[in-house]
Order: sequence, then C-alpha cells, then structure tokens
Amino acid sequence: MAATGKAYPMLPKSLGDKLLDFDTDTFKVMLLSAYTYAATHQFVSNVKAAGTEASSGVYTAGGNTLASVTFTRSGDVYTFDAADTAFHGSTGTNAAYAVIYCSTPGSDATNPVVGYVNLDGSGGTLSVLGITWNASGILTFTV
Repeated sequence: MAATGKAYPMLPKSLGDKLLDFDTDTFKVMLLSAYTYAATHQFVSNVKAAGTEASSGVYTAGGNTLASVTFTRSGDVYTFDAADTAFHGSTGTNAAYAVIYCSTPGSDATNPVVGYVNLDGSGGTLSVLGITWNASGILTFTV
C-alpha cells in the first residue's frame, strides 16, 4: 500500500518547550481508523479528538513501543530512527493512519506527537500490518 508521512508542525514547539527528548524518551506508534489532520495538533489528545484509534483485532490501545530508537548526527543532518514494527490482529486491525508520539510524559494531554503516516486512508481491515521505516530514517532535521 502507498504511504506518505510528515512531521507535525508543532514538533519544534514541543522540542523548544522540552516536552520530549529524542535521546532518552520512549516513543510509540498508534494506529487510527479515521483521522482529520490539522497543523495545530501537538498532543495525542488533539489527534484523538480529530480521529478514531483502531480498535479491532488484538490491537492494543496506544500502539506499539518503537524499539532500537536512535537519534544521530551526520554533518548538519540529525536523524530519528527506530526498528520496523508490525501489528498483528487475529481478527484484523482497521488502520488508515499511523501516528508517532512520545509516551514519556504519560497522558494523552501531555504526550507530544512527532509525525504521522497516511497508510492510504482506506481504514481497511488487515490481519498483519508491518511498518517499514524509510532507510534514511523516520525523520531527519537539517540545520
């Protein structure tokens, strides 16, 4: 399936306000069956107010914890990356969007969002959904 992703425009504010640390915090990716993107979304609570978290199959609310998270620098480019992840659903998982967020603060109202991926907007039911991050990383910053 075709997929496109982008960073949330509020991410720099979250970084400036010291709401997340790419080096030490825990990051997750959750699935949404429906979602209306807004550039003003900064927290998971904003995303959930504009969407519906996946709920079918054996999907766990809040999504998967990203493993092997790295934040590296090469010249003027910083890269945030993690191991690929997979969601398995014995009866299927409805997923149209994936949202990456920092879960360290601890609540939907304080967990900042990092980026999202439009999985194709279908919300179709999948028995297994694997997310393979770009070989260049999930997100890059150039200074």
